[in-house]
Amino acid sequence: MASAMPKIANPYYDIYATEGEEVSSTFEGRHVLIAEGDLVHVDTGGDGLVNKGQPVSFGQSWLGQGVGIALKSAESINDAVPVDTEGIWRCKVSSLYGMVVGQVVFIDSAGNLIDWPVDGSEHIFGYTLQPIAAPANGDPTVETVAVKVHWMDTGIWWYFFLLQWQRE
Repeated sequence: MASAMPKIANPYYDIYATEGEEVSSTFEGRHVLIAEGDLVHVDTGGDGLVNKGQPVSFGQSWLGQGVGIALKSAESINDAVPVDTEGIWRCKVSSLYGMVVGQVVFIDSAGNLIDWPVDGSEHIFGYTLQPIAAPANGDPTVETVAVKVHWMDTGIWWYFFLLQWQRE
């Protein structure tokens, strides 16, 4: 999948850039600008565009997928949307098994936050800071809880863990 943002429109493209120059607005590097067309998110507004406060993922493969929270709503698919890739945010999480504090939260290919990968298209989004009770009727429990957002390379180690889990 090619990036939706042409090189010249990319906010990080600068023909005068010099090595060692600070680029991030927060001097921490946690806010990034990503084209709306490159964001994966739930369509809560019915217009297909990201809304402020939504969990998002971005990138071209499952290895090292970027994640964060949209800091503004997009008005078009070409908007550069600021995304906070760290922090503690209240997020809606769907749990099939119940969750404990510190458990990994995943974002799926539709932008939903879930408790366990089901098809290999999920990416690590962060960690829950509140427990979620196991569902009583078999349907997922959906709660808004505090989540420590953390962009983390899923990398090859996660793949080995998943293979081992499937054998048990």
